[in-house]
Amino acid sequence: MRIGLFGGSFNPPHVCHTIATLWALQTCRLDEVLWIPTYQHAFDKTLAPFDQREAMCRRAVAPIDGAEVDPIERDLGGESRTIDTVRALEERDPTAEYALIIGSDILEEVDEWKAWEELKERTELIVIGRAGFESTQERSTRAHDFELPNISSSRTREALAERDRGWLKTWIPASVLEYIDEHDLYR
Repeated sequence: MRIGLFGGSFNPPHVCHTIATLWALQTCRLDEVLWIPTYQHAFDKTLAPFDQREAMCRRAVAPIDGAEVDPIERDLGGESRTIDTVRALEERDPTAEYALIIGSDILEEVDEWKAWEELKERTELIVIGRAGFESTQERSTRAHDFELPNISSSRTREALAERDRGWLKTWIPASVLEYIDEHDLYR
């Protein structure tokens, strides 16, 4: 099994997350993509409760064959570090090959990640371009011309606070937006 690992805060998940998942499944010969919501952010970002972010992720991936949500970082507890997650997944299934899916915007902070060099050795690195952020071959083992719009969860939270329904209907999966409304999140 070749498994893509797509970790993030997903605070909240948006359409670019789902597009990235579909793109990775269809172009990178992956059997599965696991969405791995961050339990406790290593860089102290304020997050909605884990259970709510996990529920939104489950709604976002429901229509995507080959995509699942894995709460492993909640199970590990404490501060989420990608290398610890990869080690735990390798213990759980040592026969799988893992590929780490990240956006080119994240490359700016990988030097702050725990055991980045080891992580690159243990996983294939799949970098998905994001408008406004350069992705270079020197920083990744696989850079692509494919580029997502510059949509972020922080911009999504701003639109939610402003109740900008037009923007939200374009960039948040309908099932996720329904969940956000039902639970009055990000207001």
